Amino acid sequence: MPRRWRVATTATVETASHVTRLAIFARAPIRGRVKTRLAKDIGTDAALLAYRELLALTLSRLAPGRGAFSPEIWVEDDSPEVVTWRRSFAVFMQPPGDIGERMAAAFEAGVDVLVGCDIPCLTAAYVDEAVAALADADLVLGPTEDGGYCLVAMREPHLGIFQNVPWSTGDVLTATLEAASGLSVKTLDRLWDVDDGDDFRRWQSSRETAEAAKGSCLACD
Repeated sequence: MPRRWRVATTATVETASHVTRLAIFARAPIRGRVKTRLAKDIGTDAALLAYRELLALTLSRLAPGRGAFSPEIWVEDDSPEVVTWRRSFAVFMQPPGDIGERMAAAFEAGVDVLVGCDIPCLTAAYVDEAVAALADADLVLGPTEDGGYCLVAMREPHLGIFQNVPWSTGDVLTATLEAASGLSVKTLDRLWDVDDGDDFRRWQSSRETAEAAKGSCLACD
C-alpha cells in the first residue's frame, strides 16, 4: 500500500520559499470518482479515460523545467498510481474541506499559483503569464467560459476570496471578484474546461489539430 503523503505546511516548504510554487489540483484517476458529470453523458469508463488523458496532458505541459515555476501536485485521493507522480513532482495531500477551503490551505502553505487539470488549453506559457502579472497585481485569475476560473495566483494569501463563493456554479468568478474588492486584479484570457459531453466533443474534435501542433493550445478559437 502506498504511504500517505504529507499535507503541506509552511514548515514543510520553507526551503523552497524563494521559488514560484505552482500547485496542480488533481484527483487520483479512480473509476467513479472523477468527472462524474461527464460520466452521465459518455459513461464512467470513458470519463475515466478522458480524465487520465487530460491529467497526463497537464502534467506533461507543466512538468519541471517547462516554465518559470516549480510544479507540485496536490491530490485529493490516495491510490497506488500517485506513487509514480513522485518521480517528477512533489506530491501533497489536499486537506479536508470544500474546494475553497482546500485552495486556501494551499496558499497558506506557500503556494503562489494554483491550477486545475481538466483545461485543454492550459499551457506553461499561460502560467508564466500569470507569474509575470503578479509583479503588478495582488490577484491573477484565469477565467473559464462556464463562469469559474482555472487559475488563481497571489503574491500573498488573500484568503477572503475563497469565502462565501457558490462553488460549482456559473457565479464563481463574479463572487470571487466581489470578494477581491480592494485588491488589484489581473484577468487572463478565458479558457474552457471539460465538464460535460459537449465539452468532451469539442475537445475530441480539436485533438488532431492539436497533436499536429505538438503542444500548442487545443481549440482556443
